[in-house]
Amino acid sequence: MNTTPVPDARALRSAAENFDALRGKLPIPGDPHRGPDSVTVAKQISELGKRITALGDEILFRTASPDLDAHTARVISDFAAAVEPVGEVASALGAVAHQLSFLERTEHLRDQPDAMDAREAATLVIGDALGLADAALRDASYSLYAAAAAASPPPRQLRAARSRSTTAAPLPAAAAFTVPPAAAAPSRTTRGR
Repeated sequence: MNTTPVPDARALRSAAENFDALRGKLPIPGDPHRGPDSVTVAKQISELGKRITALGDEILFRTASPDLDAHTARVISDFAAAVEPVGEVASALGAVAHQLSFLERTEHLRDQPDAMDAREAATLVIGDALGLADAALRDASYSLYAAAAAASPPPRQLRAARSRSTTAAPLPAAAAFTVPPAAAAPSRTTRGR
């Protein structure tokens, strides 16, 4: 299977955009409108599972080909590289769900000194885990955006000019990676959501 750069770049960019969308939906500790709750986190885990499956499908689709070429192998590697940070997101969201469950089970003990300390620690774990999830989603989407830029063919005008040139120079290396405006937002702690 010889996949072509344009559909591959589209698939990489689409995966990056999906992880950006998940990042934008992460709960924010202390935010009265987007604070973490069990239902929201469970939905995030479910959605993340779908995105992990989609990554696996992209890898499988290309790996199952009997005639892998260098381009396809590079795209497989690009998709596979996103699996690690996405796995970190799954782990972090699992920790959030676990701590939220603890807080719900101990709600009736909230005024007892020992429970207060444990509940405060759970709240800190939730904040840290959501920060880790945010950073890992950002890492996954940035690497996929970079891979999409590298997989994109040169612009049509450049190819046309080269074909008309009597001294056709070699095509330049892939365009420098630029983060799309939606992905270029600073970390969650400085965005002030």
